[in-house]
Amino acid sequence: MSGNLKRRDFLRRTACCTTVMTLGGNGGPLTRKASAAEPATGVKSKPDVIVYRGGYPGWPWVARAGKERLVCVFRDDGVHGFSPTGKIMGTFSQDDGQTWAPARTVVDEPGVDDRNAAVTQLPDGRLMVCYNTYTKDLVSRTMTICSGDGGSTWARPQPIDELNARTRGAPIVLASGDLLIPIYKAPGNGSIAARSSDGGRTWELSEIANRQGFVGDEWVVLEVEPGRIVGIIRENGVRDGYFWKTESRDGGRTWDEAVKTNVRDARSTSPAHLDRHGSTPILTYADRRMISVSMVMTDDSDFRRWDIEDRLLCYQYRPDGRPIADASYPVSVAVGKRRRLIVDYEIRPEGKWIAGYFVDLPEGW
Repeated sequence: MSGNLKRRDFLRRTACCTTVMTLGGNGGPLTRKASAAEPATGVKSKPDVIVYRGGYPGWPWVARAGKERLVCVFRDDGVHGFSPTGKIMGTFSQDDGQTWAPARTVVDEPGVDDRNAAVTQLPDGRLMVCYNTYTKDLVSRTMTICSGDGGSTWARPQPIDELNARTRGAPIVLASGDLLIPIYKAPGNGSIAARSSDGGRTWELSEIANRQGFVGDEWVVLEVEPGRIVGIIRENGVRDGYFWKTESRDGGRTWDEAVKTNVRDARSTSPAHLDRHGSTPILTYADRRMISVSMVMTDDSDFRRWDIEDRLLCYQYRPDGRPIADASYPVSVAVGKRRRLIVDYEIRPEGKWIAGYFVDLPEGW
């Protein structure tokens, strides 16, 4: 192998293109890095699987719900903005994302737009979905809804708080047993942590302080050690595309002042997804919204400096690097020792769907 192409570079460049595609794709060896100014070549631009086709499906979340079983939730209707018929849908895969069952309604409050759903499986096996209602007056309310039978039926929705706020990231279960849900003030005026010590019956709120140059928005959280929680935030003040990081060391009761990371969406802003693949922290994000999506890892214990130079180029929506109409809320889940499935939404002239892309991780991740 040429000394100009390190083994790590080779693995990184080929990893996204060596998956088994359900629908077919245009994979091949990645010949160069992508930049903000030009499209990458050899990166897949067709989904490996279509999770759901709909009117205007958006903002999905995927999570594990058992061995080889995945659950995906999303909102569907005919438009991006408010609709009195917007509803939360859910679908399941029994083969780690290769195929998906027909989607079913999770919640649909008449006259209200139910949207921004995310899901997790609780230790007792129940599924918990957080979402927010949205009225014709553009007022939002954060909610949870649970299923004790694997998603066949759902209990009555329960409010988190009366605050005009919205959801994005999924609930997480802390080592203490507490639940934590990252919410944000509508329409993007501050990030808030909602914590419950009684299984979701009542919630306490704590804010991540806004300051000069930073206004919190949608965010995600990950407990990286007992009581220590890291949050990655979409910023809505300066809006220069950089993600910000905050941290709690007391189980979500208080939060540090947010600080800027080195990860950036070079075109616009949309929320990232934070997870661990084994012991490796993984950030899945749109590096150019509505154009392309990447993954990046870090060995920085502060979660501020990510390995941007060796980011994994996962897919772009069009082979020529042109944007599509709407997309870029990627969420990923482990589906193998070195494989992840990214779920995203895509609004294209040729179709409107929830898409899935399989990604093989390089050695060292």
